[in-house]
Amino acid sequence: MYGTTFAGGANGLGTIYRVDQNGQNIQKLFDFTTTTGGNPTAGLTLAGNGKLYGFTNSDGQIVNAGAVFAAGSFYEFDPLTNNLQVIQYFDDLSPTGYLQNISPLLHTNGLLYSTSEITGMGNDGKIWSYDINTGTISILDTLDANIYGPNKSKLMEASDAHIYFTTASGSTNGYGAIIRFNTATDSLEVVYASPGGFPNSNQFEGASNNPLFEASDGYLYGASKLGGANNKGNLFKIEKNGNNYQNLWSFEWIVAIEGWDPQGGFIEKNGFLYSATAQHNQQDVNSGTFYKVELATGNLTFTNFLDFEGYRPIGTFIESSNGRFYITCSGGTITNGSIVEYNPLNGNITQRHDFNIGNNGVNPLRNSLCLVDFSALSINEASLLDNVVKTYPNPFQDIVNIKVEGSYQIETIKILDMEGSELYIDNSKSNESNVNTSFLSSGIYLLYIQTDSGSTTRKIIKE
Repeated sequence: MYGTTFAGGANGLGTIYRVDQNGQNIQKLFDFTTTTGGNPTAGLTLAGNGKLYGFTNSDGQIVNAGAVFAAGSFYEFDPLTNNLQVIQYFDDLSPTGYLQNISPLLHTNGLLYSTSEITGMGNDGKIWSYDINTGTISILDTLDANIYGPNKSKLMEASDAHIYFTTASGSTNGYGAIIRFNTATDSLEVVYASPGGFPNSNQFEGASNNPLFEASDGYLYGASKLGGANNKGNLFKIEKNGNNYQNLWSFEWIVAIEGWDPQGGFIEKNGFLYSATAQHNQQDVNSGTFYKVELATGNLTFTNFLDFEGYRPIGTFIESSNGRFYITCSGGTITNGSIVEYNPLNGNITQRHDFNIGNNGVNPLRNSLCLVDFSALSINEASLLDNVVKTYPNPFQDIVNIKVEGSYQIETIKILDMEGSELYIDNSKSNESNVNTSFLSSGIYLLYIQTDSGSTTRKIIKE
């Protein structure tokens, strides 16, 4: 599972990291710089070419004449080589706009879609696409504040192949709207304009980091940061055509066993939707909660109240190959963030990683972890390690150097003859080793390298 942090790392501008299927054994893969852009707010999206895509929101380069400041970048990250390539820099005059606080959406048509919150020509953001095959960025429509409003939540592709999202404000009544991007006509359409949240008891308002979700019952489910009877957020469902809007829950902060400030999206399993609130009650505001919604009845149940596991979960659950859910929290036991595991079978929660080492990155924000299945991509761990484990020179005389890049660590080094007999072993743990082979005769040998993330074997030649 791959993710980003907003801050920390070698340059204080955030990092790209990966953890295993259990949310553990973090490996820092990349440090953002002032050149690449930094401070990513959201996570990564895996495309069909096996590359990961995301945005930064600070630094980078000014590329448009007359622009005043740089505003981050759109980048491609290769999980095989851990190399990052900037596709597009943003500044205050970028035609696509800037402030990309979401990760891009991979559509079934193969294109990546995203929205910006603002442009230099006004406050209206853009919706645009990127073709990974041609490298073409296409501006598709303008998020006119008076018609649609600004988008601050990740896009969602529904079963009709159109893209849906909830804007934070603006539109007909000024409180935001559910918007559809029609992929057949490449145009925006208003599905449902909110008449206002508080004091209206059943309406959304201020949707920020609140992506929509299409459940198996065909309804779109959503939440909003504000609105509802208490202006602490609400949960709703609606048909894709904008009919049959139903308020399911108004969040509040007075009740000790409830939560408020819903952020992040939903995941569905066994007839329930699962999500989180970033806040708990007014006595313990920063912890946050997990909750589930039964699709058959619409009933909401708060399942967990976070404590030392982490606080302010503002990501979206992802299901790992072990059947458990994982979510990032922006703060942990020392307020730097954490990865929390939720077991839907028994409701247990466990902190799996605490971002307590600043060099690895801190404060994952609107970050949904991205599951990368190397077998599905025809990429195995051996080929991944082949790119990060370096042996040189080869052929060699007496000294063969072994080095692993990134945060990998060498655990065991073995030299074997071509019959498989073990001639040398070193169990010292490091990321670099210089092996003296003066005891070996000239010939061909096998070099076995075990790392903390797998092993690789290669032929070496002693002259």
